[in-house]
Amino acid sequence: MTTNQKILLQLLFFLSIASCIAIYFAEQTGQYSTNFLFQQILFLAISSVVCFVLSKWPLQSIRKWLWLIYPIFILLLIGLQFTTETNGARRWYKLLGFSFQPTEILKSFFILALAAVAVRYEKKPAKQILALTLTAVPILFLIFREPDLGSTIVYFVTFFAILLIANASRKWIFTLLLSAFTVFSAIFYVVFYHLEWLRVVGLEPYQFARILSWIDPSSDPSASYQVNLSLVAVGSGGMSGRSGQIYIPESHTDMIFSTIANQFGFIGASLLLFLFLLFIQVLIRFALDAKTRFSVYIYTGFAVYFAFNIFENIAMTIGLMPLTGIPLPFISYGGSSVLGNFIAIGILLAVSRYEKEYAQSLSSN
Repeated sequence: MTTNQKILLQLLFFLSIASCIAIYFAEQTGQYSTNFLFQQILFLAISSVVCFVLSKWPLQSIRKWLWLIYPIFILLLIGLQFTTETNGARRWYKLLGFSFQPTEILKSFFILALAAVAVRYEKKPAKQILALTLTAVPILFLIFREPDLGSTIVYFVTFFAILLIANASRKWIFTLLLSAFTVFSAIFYVVFYHLEWLRVVGLEPYQFARILSWIDPSSDPSASYQVNLSLVAVGSGGMSGRSGQIYIPESHTDMIFSTIANQFGFIGASLLLFLFLLFIQVLIRFALDAKTRFSVYIYTGFAVYFAFNIFENIAMTIGLMPLTGIPLPFISYGGSSVLGNFIAIGILLAVSRYEKEYAQSLSSN
C-alpha cells in the first residue's frame, strides 16, 4: 500500500469518527426520535465492506463494466420522475422503510464515464468535447428535474473541470471559459435583477424562495429561518464551543457543519476544514503521480467533485450560497450519501492499485 493510499484511509477513518460525534450532538436537541447515530454506524460498516470489495476491482474491468452500469443509473434517474414527491422533490426510491438516492451513488460512475470518453477521443479535441457534453447533459438534466439544484451544480462543475484538462486546444479552452463566464454572468444578472424569470426554467417555489431569501433575508423571514439559525449557531460556538445546543433544522444532515461549529467552536470547525484540505491534497497527489490519462481524469474529477461539494455545503450554512439541500461529504447523516462516498474511495483505491498494470497493458498493445 502506497503512502497516499494509507493517508487516504486514515483521513476516511477520522472523518467517519467526526461524523459520528457530530450526529451524536445533533441528537441532543431532542427534536428527533430516531437513533441516527446507530444507523450511521451501520451505514459506515456496510459501506466499508463495499469500499473494500471495490478497491480490489481491476481498472480494466472497471472500464469494461462501466458501459453497463452507467445506463442503469440513467434509467434510475428517469424512474425518479414517477416516484412519490417528498418535500417538493423526487430524489428517492423507497422500499421496505429504506430510502435510496441514486444521485449520491451515481457520482463515481459519472466521473468514470467522463474519464473513459475523454480518453477515447483524446486525439480528436472537437469530438472529445462533443462526446463529453453528450455524456454529461442527460445526467445534468435529469438531476435538475428531480429537482436537485445543489447536486446539479456540483456535477456541472465536475464536468467542466474535466473539459478543461481534456486534450483540447487553447482555442477550445478559451471558448469554454468565455461560454462559462457568459452563462454565469447571465445567471447573476437574472438572480439579482429579474429573479422571477427563473420560474420559466422550472425552478420550484421553495427553490425560488431560498434564492430570494439569500439575496434579501428580510424579504421572506420564513425562507431564511434555517440559515439565520445556522448563523446564530456558528457564531455562538465561539473559540472552543458551547455546552448547550441551539435548535437547527436538519442539524444532522445538511446543517451538520453548524452543529460542529456550535459544539466545538472555531477550533473544531477549523480542524474539520483541515481534514478536508488534507483529503483534497491527497487526491491531487494521486493525479500528479498518475500513470495514465484515464486515471488523471478520474483523480481530477473526484478532487473537484468533493472540493466543490464541501465548499457548497459549508457556504450555504453560513449564508454565502442559497440553501440547496446538499450533504457534507463523509460527515452528514444518510445511507446513500455514506455509501456513495465510500464507493468513490473504493474506486480511487482500485485505480491507484491497478493503474500501473493498466498502463503496462496499454503500452504492450
